[in-house]
Amino acid sequence: MRQSDLKTMIITALVTMSAISTTAYDFMAGGLAYLINADGNTATVTYLVRRQSTNYDQLTTAAIPSQVTDPATGRTYTVTTIGESAFYSNKTITRTEIPPTITRMEKDAFGSAGTKNNIYITDLKQWCAIEFANDGANPLYPRIPLYLNEQLVSELTIPEEVTVINNFAFTRCKSLTKLIIDANAPSIDRHAFYSCTSLTSVEINGNVTRIDSSAFQGCNKLVALKLPATLDTIGPSVFSGCTSLIAVELPSALRQVTRQAFKGCTSLLSVKLGDNVEIIGTSAFNGCTKLATLNIPPRLRAIGSNAFNNCKMLNSFDLPITCSDVRHNALKGTGWYNAHPDGVMYAGYVAYEYKGTMPENYHLELRDSIVGIAQYAFHGQKNLQKVTLPASMYDLGGWCFGSCSNLQEVHVRFNQPRYTASQYNLYGEWVVFYQVNLSPATLYVPIGSKKYFEDAEGWRWFGQIIEEGGMMGDVNGDQQVDIADVNAIIDVMLGKPISDQLVAASDVNGDGATDISDVNMVINLMLGKNIFDE
Repeated sequence: MRQSDLKTMIITALVTMSAISTTAYDFMAGGLAYLINADGNTATVTYLVRRQSTNYDQLTTAAIPSQVTDPATGRTYTVTTIGESAFYSNKTITRTEIPPTITRMEKDAFGSAGTKNNIYITDLKQWCAIEFANDGANPLYPRIPLYLNEQLVSELTIPEEVTVINNFAFTRCKSLTKLIIDANAPSIDRHAFYSCTSLTSVEINGNVTRIDSSAFQGCNKLVALKLPATLDTIGPSVFSGCTSLIAVELPSALRQVTRQAFKGCTSLLSVKLGDNVEIIGTSAFNGCTKLATLNIPPRLRAIGSNAFNNCKMLNSFDLPITCSDVRHNALKGTGWYNAHPDGVMYAGYVAYEYKGTMPENYHLELRDSIVGIAQYAFHGQKNLQKVTLPASMYDLGGWCFGSCSNLQEVHVRFNQPRYTASQYNLYGEWVVFYQVNLSPATLYVPIGSKKYFEDAEGWRWFGQIIEEGGMMGDVNGDQQVDIADVNAIIDVMLGKPISDQLVAASDVNGDGATDISDVNMVINLMLGKNIFDE
């Protein structure tokens, strides 16, 4: 074969492949192009030319049928899908009819389409169950109205027989103003009502247990919100940007307020958290500048970064003893923070921050009973020279002493090396003393615990580790660990009248309580076991 003939064949093949990839469809009927699906029984509405604004520009109505017949073969197919980019960028269609046979709309099926279109459906249950590949798959996305059986959807009740509300189901629906969900659906999926900017009232009943990410994000006229008692999970950003929302009451089944859940709700005045909430996530209420009433749940364990940042009207944070993990800037810019004088700030049982600059050669002696240090709490304090940490503390926030370059002494009153869930950064380094040269610094630990700190990640980097104070497990102070110490702990547990000093010494593991775990620790010490093996 001549080289010129081979070149011609290659060019022809490439042109053919290009034509197939941009204009391929199996047949046309009623002005629309169709692909026959792999099952041989169903069809997909497709484009004429991929991602071209001229697709169907001859149409003002797109009446998609439930069934379509191929004029060439006479075979009839059920229409189940609107394909990728099928009506992409169309600006001429003003009425689109979606049949109840549609189960899926592919990526960008209506992407960049015009805002003059109106969407008509006849089966609400089927509409809620459609799988939308992305936001641009839904014809409502350009902020256009929805009609159900020729009636404009404004006040919508989703009835009990609906069992699924899928991703993007009503995203950016322009006409929706009031919503009642009685559906027996376990979840409201992500972006289901995203940016429905006319929506003012939402009442969720039924058996909904989960509202997924961004489901109501950007509904900036939403004022009234009622959540079901069954709700135990809300996703990230679920009500973020609902700038008209005034009050929220979260059900008792909810255990976590996820990241950015109510971020930027600038009209929010009151939040009632359920008693079982344990975690308030990153930026959960960030920028809620009018939030003034907030109850702190008794089981709260952690508050994420920027959770209440710039909540200017919140004036107190009486955190429970269960809350030891407070992340970076969680309470920054609140009324409580802004009004606090310079110096060490305590939020409940957490050392939150040193506000301002420490005096030269500063000795930071944290008060007894605290259980944690917030993330970045004392980061960058160049005048910090000496630190004393109480026995009660068990959670060291990541980077809490990072870049404290003049640190010389750290005195710990706990017997077990302490860490935190956030102790490692992306490089696997221990970051409590991040960017601090610990070689010239000395770590002082209780008698009998040196060997445990010498073997512990991060703690062993101190230039010296010196034992001081009492012997670990020596509850009665007789310089030995034996059955008398076990008996002393049991006496404290039984409430017998003994000295305050003995009560304090009985908390051998430093967890803030005297119980059987302290007895076990003393017994293990008597047996010569490494009590900190995990």
